[in-house]
Amino acid sequence: MKTIIMYYTLGGTSKKEAERIASENENVVICEVQQKKKYNIFTAFILGCPKAMKRQVVEIKDVQYDLSDFDRIIFVAPIWAGFPVPAFNAMVNLLPTGKEVEIFMCSGGGEAPKSEEGTKKMIQDKNCKLIAYHNIKASK
Repeated sequence: MKTIIMYYTLGGTSKKEAERIASENENVVICEVQQKKKYNIFTAFILGCPKAMKRQVVEIKDVQYDLSDFDRIIFVAPIWAGFPVPAFNAMVNLLPTGKEVEIFMCSGGGEAPKSEEGTKKMIQDKNCKLIAYHNIKASK
């Protein structure tokens, strides 16, 4: 099974989680997703959190892989203000139909109960099969 791990990170936690997942799997490609306009800690709070809460997207740089070439797509992203970062929403928009999807959400609290069902629905609305949803408590 051909797998890609797509991750967005601001402070490095999601990158570490993506690398951990990759180390436990074979034949995995890792792809960092970057915003066209990068956030810093201040703009992430002022601009990013409200967008996350509204499930808005941000423009991301072109992804170097064709997702239709993969059987399974793993998303790794942080939670801001209880919701996935806007870059996660942009990643979901890239999903081709019929893929197996696994999600790893990283947050300081370890859970995002306000957004979990809506996040799962985003995957289902793309006619993809969500095989697992993981809340990861980020360590400092």
